[in-house]
Amino acid sequence: MQTRVCSLVFLLSGPFAVIAAGQGEAEDAVPVPAQAAESPADAAAKSVLQVPPELLRGLSHETYKERLAAQDSLLEWGMKDLGGSIEMLYGWYRRSDDPEVRLRSRAVLKRLVIVQQPFDGEGYLGIQMEPAQWKNGLGELQPAVRITVVREGTAAEVAKLKVDDMVTGVDHIVFDDLAPTRMFADYIQSKGPGDTITLHLQRGEKALKIKASLRRRSPLLDRLTQWGTQLQLPDQAKLDESDFRDWLKMQAAAERARSKGEK
Repeated sequence: MQTRVCSLVFLLSGPFAVIAAGQGEAEDAVPVPAQAAESPADAAAKSVLQVPPELLRGLSHETYKERLAAQDSLLEWGMKDLGGSIEMLYGWYRRSDDPEVRLRSRAVLKRLVIVQQPFDGEGYLGIQMEPAQWKNGLGELQPAVRITVVREGTAAEVAKLKVDDMVTGVDHIVFDDLAPTRMFADYIQSKGPGDTITLHLQRGEKALKIKASLRRRSPLLDRLTQWGTQLQLPDQAKLDESDFRDWLKMQAAAERARSKGEK
């Protein structure tokens, strides 16, 4: 049975020393079968979507400014069709011999994968919280959850949640027991990556409804490391990198399976 920490709820974390945050290629060296001919999946993607050649050329431009601009433009292009652009960029990333193209196409590909959230697992919002109370319109005290930390780069930050926001409910759930943090944590973890929830908030005197699109709760968060009384939490960039490596392994496994099926 997984141990849960009420004050951190779905922010449960694990050791981050096991993840390298760098952009090296060693972690991506997953064997994939050589392809003499284009796969059916690549052909299908190309029939719908093409990577603009000028953007790919720009990734290896002689000036840093132009390389960065091409990377930004490629990300903007990819966001218009996540499914198709991810498949196309993965092919370019895997086949390119140019270090600059690999580095920058990898950065764009990772961002697109993280936005798409094509993962199984539990939902993840990215806050720390504590039990609280608020007064409703009748002056009655009701259970709530007070946000104490909004973690950078998470679904909570994207949704513009703020420290001291009082969460009074989520979707159809109203906090009406003595353990609102546990109730909230259980509900978030019952959802999946990419699911959208509606948070009912009190922000000062304002009553708000804010939607948030959940991310994947990284498996790394299952391995909670405690040094004394301080919980060591990996930052979201490390969690995103871990998720992206898992996705690369999934792609390599799919390629191997497809290759065996074609033989």
